[in-house]
Amino acid sequence: MDKVELDQVYRGDLERLIDKVVQARGLDLTQYRRPYVERRIAARLRSLNLHTYRQYARALDSDPDEYARLLDTLTINVTDFFRDTPVYELFRSQIVPGIVDTKLRGRHRMIRVWSAGCATGEEAYSLAMSFLDAIGDNASRFVLTILATDIDPSVLETAKLATYDIAKLSHIPEADRHFVDEGPATFTIKREVTSHVKFRVLDLFRDEPVNVVDVVFCRNVFIYFTREQQERVLELFWKALSRDGYLVLGRSEKMSPALSERFEAVSGRERIYRKRPPKS
Repeated sequence: MDKVELDQVYRGDLERLIDKVVQARGLDLTQYRRPYVERRIAARLRSLNLHTYRQYARALDSDPDEYARLLDTLTINVTDFFRDTPVYELFRSQIVPGIVDTKLRGRHRMIRVWSAGCATGEEAYSLAMSFLDAIGDNASRFVLTILATDIDPSVLETAKLATYDIAKLSHIPEADRHFVDEGPATFTIKREVTSHVKFRVLDLFRDEPVNVVDVVFCRNVFIYFTREQQERVLELFWKALSRDGYLVLGRSEKMSPALSERFEAVSGRERIYRKRPPKS
């Protein structure tokens, strides 16, 4: 048995720790490759001078902020344009055209999307681009608004600049339609895109929520919340969504069982859900 195998045996039952994390925070570590999870948790063990998964479970109990440190170690909170290609492929190919078509047939002009936990703005601008691409020549028939909120004012100031590292440009489909001022190190999103995005500081637990939206994107935010907090926010999103509106969570996040009857899965794998109407 080599050293890696000995270390894994010595640390104990990883499955029990994974179950604890999903029960406490709704973070499904099984979405990640097993060796990756083992290496990331091992990094946290070393930083705390711990040796076993049982010890780490006790550390999580004694210091709930350790969940956030684990998430940082897993780099789940990294944001980017069109992050998670399969999610955006489904969203752009099915969800967005469906919303646009329904609006056109019903002669409704307003399209409102909420990016909850928007960080430095890449997600919000990705949503604006997705709808603008789908609307195409019908732009004059719609009023598109992306409501982008975050609890951290500093990241919103960065988001408002709409200027990003040039390396991120390759992640944007048909990027030449949406950016200007390409320099040696940065590029800036066009005014035609940024004009549709409204940034606002918002605490999901204390502030007045956004209301009457067609889509809520809240990806890789629930992992910071307890189960009870997740259920409160899911209830808030259900109320915020218009009839048949869509909710998109992070791919590692699970719908709370208590709220699963409020939403139907459009794609369980990609964590895309649709609001169910209230029972009569």
